[in-house]
Amino acid sequence: FLNLTNMRQTFIISAILCCMMFIGCSDDDKVSTSYDPTQPVVFTDFSPKEGQVRTRLYIYGKNFGTDETKIHVNVGGQDAKVIGSTGEIIYCMVKKRSYDGNVTVTIDGEDGKPAVVKTFDEKFNYVAKTTVGTLLRVVDEYGNSGFTDGSFDDGASVPSNDWMVFDPKFKETGGDRLLFTCNFYDGLRVLNLTQRTVTRLFARSQYSAMYSFSFTADGDTLIFPDDNGNASNESRANLYYCLRSEGFKKLRPYNYGPCAYSVVCLPNGTKFYSSWTNAAVYRMENPTGEIPNIDVNRTRCFALTSLTQTDGQHMRLILHPSGKYMYITMEGAPVVLRSNYNEKTNMFETPIIIAGAFGQSGCQEGTGATARFDNVWAGVFVKNMDYVNNPRPDGEEYDFYFCAKANQCIWKLTPDGVATIVAGRSNQNADGKVEGYVDGDPLTEARFHTPAGIAYDETDETWYIGDNDNKCIRYITRE
Repeated sequence: FLNLTNMRQTFIISAILCCMMFIGCSDDDKVSTSYDPTQPVVFTDFSPKEGQVRTRLYIYGKNFGTDETKIHVNVGGQDAKVIGSTGEIIYCMVKKRSYDGNVTVTIDGEDGKPAVVKTFDEKFNYVAKTTVGTLLRVVDEYGNSGFTDGSFDDGASVPSNDWMVFDPKFKETGGDRLLFTCNFYDGLRVLNLTQRTVTRLFARSQYSAMYSFSFTADGDTLIFPDDNGNASNESRANLYYCLRSEGFKKLRPYNYGPCAYSVVCLPNGTKFYSSWTNAAVYRMENPTGEIPNIDVNRTRCFALTSLTQTDGQHMRLILHPSGKYMYITMEGAPVVLRSNYNEKTNMFETPIIIAGAFGQSGCQEGTGATARFDNVWAGVFVKNMDYVNNPRPDGEEYDFYFCAKANQCIWKLTPDGVATIVAGRSNQNADGKVEGYVDGDPLTEARFHTPAGIAYDETDETWYIGDNDNKCIRYITRE
């Protein structure tokens, strides 16, 4: 079942999709997808009259045509994404900061120039707020879901998202906004947020277990660590790669070594990866430059056994945008660690605890060692414009946002180690639960169920979260 707001919207979208399916006809039975210029275009109404970002807006009338590329809707000064048209109903989505309220529809003629322009007398009341919503969710009556490629509006589904990264070359290429996502079960997929589609790039059958991935500094190569089952030898590939020039669709071995869970790629080309035994981080050594590399000479940067008693950990490495340090998270230890990069030695140094305490899981806001987390998973650095406008003495400009699966929430960690919950666990006194599936205000309404992957789109200030036990992708957007 699609996660729509009511039965009327379900009917409308179904009608739009059915209409679009019948557009592809033979030349003999060609159906015009444009409006008929010999007939008047009638605008009767739009609904709803009020909403926030991503509100589904419907415009009613006649003779709109069904070619959505010739229909343009501007709501509140922002161009709304037109999803489809039946000729009598236009379906679009309200963008962020649509403040002024005017609703204007422009329909192009066959020559591609505006032929009809209509601004409604009544205005759309845009409600500015930070909110949690759902980007993509398809479940059956029993709550089950599967992986399905295709259009967001035609049943596409990605129910498990453990690690999510935006295409770093978006600004250079000027192309669509692409969000890459992987999971333990079913390979790598790309979500085209501009075209609203899901595409599988390759299947899990080509590797053992993928926990994360990283782009190289130039943005043209993806590196994938693999839990290959090897504790210490180099008999199996532990890193794979794929290329932008091949559409990221062909997976090849990059490095042979012990099991790997995360990798960071520095601008100088050096690769570092985490492994299980003693919870160690290694620098990949490739003296010949050949790919694939046999990493017999790998150099250990550090092991967490210097900080705590452990046999091993599934460590995830998140490189700071400056490249000067990385944060480390792991589900097996309720802490966030920081490891500084030493330019002289080209090594990451033994980490320190930024927040939390080994062996002290829980859910408690606090500073440094007083904070408590449970099952910390993925994280992302997000620029804080307050730091930019009012520079800190240390020059830091980023906060760190991360998911804690067992806490059922999203955390923010400042450079000073102050940890606060920014979304989830709402209304916990009402039914005694903190998990669930509820959209709305981040702290008074929203609930998650095992949030894992997280990514941040700086172009529209939106976080995307893999909400795994709800089998969906959620978002948090702020004004």
